[in-house]
Amino acid sequence: MARWSNDTDPTHATTTAAEAFALKRGVCQDLTHIFLAAARHLDIPARYVGGYFHRADGVVQQDAGHAWAEAFVPSVGWIGFDPANGICTTDAHVRVAVGLDYLGAAPVRGARRGGGNETMAVKVLVDQAARQVQS
Repeated sequence: MARWSNDTDPTHATTTAAEAFALKRGVCQDLTHIFLAAARHLDIPARYVGGYFHRADGVVQQDAGHAWAEAFVPSVGWIGFDPANGICTTDAHVRVAVGLDYLGAAPVRGARRGGGNETMAVKVLVDQAARQVQS
């Protein structure tokens, strides 16, 4: 069985779960879409969550936000699953938006009018705020 490869090159915001699954490559949003497709196939309510992940290894500069899923477990409620890290969500996961998929919870979305080429570069700094001491 081939292992999943964390690779930003072959996928993009509109890559489907089936495409990412066939490639066995992609990023957190791809694994989240695969998780959602499997859960929904089993009639388990599930939603896409976009946000940030405060890494335990001290890395604060990241290339992008993070994605995970939440599934509804009847006797417990909504439970977060981070398939990219193989864990349930913790307080290190910072929720920003919830939707049915990436497009429903995209961090930036809009339309522009006019010609010309453009590119967008993103850098994310995810760090714990310094504690303030009151005197």
